Amino acid sequence: MRMIPLTIALALIASSASAHEPRKGPNGGPLVDAGAYHVEVVAAGTRVDVFVTSAKDAPEQSNGFKALAILVIDGKTQRIVLEPSADGKVLTGTAPSAITTIKGAVQLTDKDGKTGTGRIN
Repeated sequence: MRMIPLTIALALIASSASAHEPRKGPNGGPLVDAGAYHVEVVAAGTRVDVFVTSAKDAPEQSNGFKALAILVIDGKTQRIVLEPSADGKVLTGTAPSAITTIKGAVQLTDKDGKTGTGRIN
């Protein structure tokens, strides 16, 4: 009888820990929560693209959003300003050197000025 509460507690801890793990987004990058939105970070060479979706995974137009990617590149923290693309489908920026592993955070400010941060470890 005493093992049942312990088993339930361990199951809850395990499920809450895995709930914050990044999942793979439709563009192949890690997808994490950033406030009321989801952000997917995709890097190719020095280019960083961040796709923004609603909490229900519906694509959001990037126009009106501001974002900053804070990534660890070659062991150093780099701040990369992200701007809306011409077609409004993605926020994009350029890193000072090639990105081999996506690790860090994206700070996203929406059209209403609300800010959220998505962490990728």
